[in-house]
Amino acid sequence: MKLFFLPIWIAVTLLFCSNGVQAQSTQIKPKEPVVAYEVAGMNDVIAKKDVPYLKTADSALKMDVYYPPKFDFKRKIPAIVFVFGYTNEGQLKTAKHQLRTWSPYTSWCKVVAASGMAAIVYETINPENDIKSLLQYINSNTDNLNIDVNKIGAYSCSANTPTEIAYILNDSNCIFKCAVIYYGIFLTTDFKYISTIDTLSQNMGFVTPRLSEPTSWNKNVPLMIVHCGKDFVPHTDESLTGFLDKAINQKVPFTLVHYATGVHGFDVYADDAEIREIIKNTLEFWKFNLK
Repeated sequence: MKLFFLPIWIAVTLLFCSNGVQAQSTQIKPKEPVVAYEVAGMNDVIAKKDVPYLKTADSALKMDVYYPPKFDFKRKIPAIVFVFGYTNEGQLKTAKHQLRTWSPYTSWCKVVAASGMAAIVYETINPENDIKSLLQYINSNTDNLNIDVNKIGAYSCSANTPTEIAYILNDSNCIFKCAVIYYGIFLTTDFKYISTIDTLSQNMGFVTPRLSEPTSWNKNVPLMIVHCGKDFVPHTDESLTGFLDKAINQKVPFTLVHYATGVHGFDVYADDAEIREIIKNTLEFWKFNLK
């Protein structure tokens, strides 16, 4: 386990990350929120959009794949999947967008692609099942997608995290080689506020898969967890501390970044040198584990 404490000051007030934001900071923010990090070439990445990955009764669920600038499609590269725990309906209800087309995620995808990896965002009706279908599609179409299936990492934040972490820890066939979690919720079996999270999920449209018993957790996927010391979302602190105790006991590999004065959504609703350092370290974490 690696542990970092970053003394960061920033003043931002906001509503729940995907439910609209009112932010105050020392800088004027763009109308559309974007990730607080820039990489050379990020505006020149190649995007393949609306790739169908799963047939449905009416049509198909689609994904978008972002590739590095000037990518020649003659080799396979690592990829990062941005995991969603909101259904399409929930995304529209809370964010007023599909998450795959929302500026925080499209800007993150551009940063990842400009850093030499592919980035994937997707539609979902049933988040728990659709992430598995998406990965099965990628595995079956690796040549067409030019993605190295042995080098796939993941990202989730906020209420999307239960879907990502349940897949990683509960499924021994998980193909992620590493995963990043920003200000997430961890639903262990003994989490005493789980009914509160369930109520919130019903109102907002995200799913709440539970983690299995810790003794059965998959221990082969390194995690990078970024915790915000001033996270206003109910019970995130309790969910994380309960999870970390069990992760340590079960020897789950993780790196914890404790952003002492950070708030929910800091990566897109604020901008300073320390925030950019966290994002830079996130990219380095992916690259290191996907070599």
